[in-house]
Amino acid sequence: MKSTYRLAACGFAILAALLATTRFTTNNNSHADEPAESRIFELRTYTTNPGKLAALHARFRDHTMKLFEKHGMKNVAYWTPSDEKLADNTLIYVVSHASPEAAKASWKGFISDPQWKEAYAESIADGKLVKKVESVYMTPTDFSPMKK
Repeated sequence: MKSTYRLAACGFAILAALLATTRFTTNNNSHADEPAESRIFELRTYTTNPGKLAALHARFRDHTMKLFEKHGMKNVAYWTPSDEKLADNTLIYVVSHASPEAAKASWKGFISDPQWKEAYAESIADGKLVKKVESVYMTPTDFSPMKK
């Protein structure tokens, strides 16, 4: 249980640092008209099966991130923990959505996308990559630096 709390604290600390220093811009301007403070952020933590983190990274690098953008999600940041106990099996990332309704629609579109289904099937040919997924939706506080 302590490692779960440590992981959550690590994720929130990373997110706080990111939100304090990032202007939330991307190379593609699909979200340029939406201020960061009006968006909803999703912190996701994936725990992989033993030996599968590199394959999960490859799937995100080669497929998932592009498909997120295709379906209206904005890639904000991706991390692996520096804690040795978590470094070999944990991916933490943040995506943002225009609204809670947009998040629901984006995930629905992503999951049903034929390109995702193909990438997923190929990536698990030697066994499932992910053992556990945790997700938290967040909005910035009124005192958040990103509100200024």
